[in-house]
Amino acid sequence: MSRADARAKILEGAITLGASQGVGALSLQGIATAAGVSKPLVLYHFGDKDGVLRALGDALVASDVAQLENAAASDDVLESWRSLARSAEHSGRRALLAALQLEAAVQPAAGGWRQARLAQATAVALTILRSAGLTPRHAPTLLGTMVLHQLDGLAVSAKAGEMALDASDARQDAFALALLALGD
Repeated sequence: MSRADARAKILEGAITLGASQGVGALSLQGIATAAGVSKPLVLYHFGDKDGVLRALGDALVASDVAQLENAAASDDVLESWRSLARSAEHSGRRALLAALQLEAAVQPAAGGWRQARLAQATAVALTILRSAGLTPRHAPTLLGTMVLHQLDGLAVSAKAGEMALDASDARQDAFALALLALGD
């Protein structure tokens, strides 16, 4: 297995473990077990648990930014955003990212993660408005922040098992209407 493959396997194991059991389950041994590798291999690639957590956050953000980019570039951005918000896999990853950002080890990187996600969420919000023939009445970053809060809120609610599919659809519809109301 190549170095890049081993790193990717460890990060995917950490994502699977963290999304299913929470940040508290992300011990070095837990990550190694979830990835099917040895603990020394995890240490070799990441140095320590903090290194794994930072790399995990980077991977989660890169995935989320790519998903938001794809939604913004879609022919039907509103439906792409709705699909993204409904995705159980992405909800679990966003919930993990939200919890991970509370860890002291990742605080220096968390601001950059938020800015990267905000830029793409802003593009989604602006594209939704433009596709409806509207221009924003508020600062674009406010609209992007709203999209992020909405997606992150759905992720945390879905992760906690509090939201049925019908409730999720209703929340998305209400949010879409609220977003459209912010345009002229």
